[in-house]
Amino acid sequence: MIVLRYSRLGTRRFVSHIDVLRDFARIMRRADIPVNYSGGFNPHALLFFSPPTPVGVGSEAEYAAIDTALSAEETLARFNSAVGADGRASAAYEVSRNPNLAGRISAADYVFPFPAEAYDFSRGLELEYVKKGERVKESAGDRILAVGERGELLALTLASGNVTLRADRVFDALRRELGSAADVSDVLKTEQYVMADGALTSVPDYLSSSCREKK
Repeated sequence: MIVLRYSRLGTRRFVSHIDVLRDFARIMRRADIPVNYSGGFNPHALLFFSPPTPVGVGSEAEYAAIDTALSAEETLARFNSAVGADGRASAAYEVSRNPNLAGRISAADYVFPFPAEAYDFSRGLELEYVKKGERVKESAGDRILAVGERGELLALTLASGNVTLRADRVFDALRRELGSAADVSDVLKTEQYVMADGALTSVPDYLSSSCREKK
């Protein structure tokens, strides 16, 4: 099985997760990447993805596990030959079995289009959004795991998995607080993490602990 680290930039950031799944099946065919199928009455392609990124938010750290007999190098080359620059894969990892990133990932890094020191997070951050037709107000609370900066811009590590803190909702709250005219498409996911041995471990480090990265 091969895990690809790929991007979701440009117009691809506006594609829903469901459509990403459909697009991947087409990419596999265009790239001539043979994908194994499950057994049973309704067989399906054995493709497994990291948790979905909100529509509009860009990412340079998406992951897809592909059950294929190809090598990591060949899968990476064929995939990149079949996608544009906004969806290219930057690395491929060979693993012995599905790493179940959808279930294991528990945090992600994002860069927001605001100055690093623009907001005092010791005040907390209140979110407001509409869910199933009802307006919801809640605190981001301890789901903001770390605050930092990247190139003078605000960088946050947000909880993912069972207690996901959506980056688009954080962006909306910060834009409201700061009176900014920035757009959610300026938010970028830069890494994802799993909990391993009691500590957050980046997906590349987690995958490389049991396999060798191929570039």
